[in-house]
Amino acid sequence: MRTYYRSPDIMVTSDHVVVLRPRPVNFRITELKDAYIVRHGSAPIRPQLEIRARYRSSDVRLFITTDSRTFGQVRRALIRALEQCKAARS
Repeated sequence: MRTYYRSPDIMVTSDHVVVLRPRPVNFRITELKDAYIVRHGSAPIRPQLEIRARYRSSDVRLFITTDSRTFGQVRRALIRALEQCKAARS
């Protein structure tokens, strides 16, 4: 298992996305589909940036923040994890 990103809020690995706050929730990478970004608010106020996806039959929030740098890091980690999962299936 490879870890792509880890913080007090979220961990992204080759196998799971684990949301640690506000309560721990574990999502298997193989069951995440159609990840997308939602932006709440607009400039000059710092918008909330959110990553959502389909998990089994539900729409779930994987991550939300107002910190664009952290958001980018989590986004890239998720992309890498999903790409690895896709490559492993091929």
